[in-house]
Amino acid sequence: MANTFDSALVADSIAAQTKTILSKRLTALNLFASDFSSDVKKPKDTVHVPIASATASTEVNPSVFNSIGGTTVGKASVVLDHIYQPFGLAYSDLQSAHRLDRLIQINLDAMADKIWALVTAPITVANFGAATVTTASGSINASSGDLPDLWAAVSKSARKGLVVNPVIYSNLIPTNTTNISLSEGAYGFENGVHYASSFGGQANLAGFACSPEALVMASAVPALADNDYMVSDSVTLDQIGLTIAYNVYSDKSTRSIIASLEVMFGAAKGITGGTMALIVPAA
Repeated sequence: MANTFDSALVADSIAAQTKTILSKRLTALNLFASDFSSDVKKPKDTVHVPIASATASTEVNPSVFNSIGGTTVGKASVVLDHIYQPFGLAYSDLQSAHRLDRLIQINLDAMADKIWALVTAPITVANFGAATVTTASGSINASSGDLPDLWAAVSKSARKGLVVNPVIYSNLIPTNTTNISLSEGAYGFENGVHYASSFGGQANLAGFACSPEALVMASAVPALADNDYMVSDSVTLDQIGLTIAYNVYSDKSTRSIIASLEVMFGAAKGITGGTMALIVPAA
């Protein structure tokens, strides 16, 4: 008798793992301006992401109520690329929930790494100016004086965030219940302190403080090829708004069962003046 599997169970596992893993791995995407959509797009399509940079003063005791205000909204163009993470499904994987979950997890981690590399690719000295902090990572801590310098460099923002490498982050982790938590508001950064194991832009980049207007991101759902899909669906990361498509299909030429995680994604620099402060340790 031929081997069979429940494609719905595979789909449920992919959807659940995608929400859990990518929501955690990509939390820092909330630091930046975005236009995440479930529209269908093709590779190299352009999305114009709005950036609100200023607005009119708040009125007190107004006498008329037909004003639309004076918000300043600019746009930045983002070119989308098709991010595609395929992985084969052996019959033994389909019969073991543990093996299937592990297979899905490692591929979601790879996709998260690629998306983060694309997000941080525009973060360079050429785009945002000389590094604010050049201290070695191991010497940056709560009392080194570097965090105030980073905060001051983006102080005009009401939603500042900080992203650092694991060495710096480990120096900032609370060691007791009276120390500062690294959640929202930590060290004056309203959007919290995050860590990343790598960055896709500036060489030797160890972290950055930022305003939401510094980077813009866009995403969409890819147009699918005319395959005989067993499963074809998408899941939206509620905390981020990013929609990831997933598919399970059979390749007749190799008789292989293939799963894929896919998204159209791109990032670009936004407003570059006073919106980003880099940590680039001196060589």
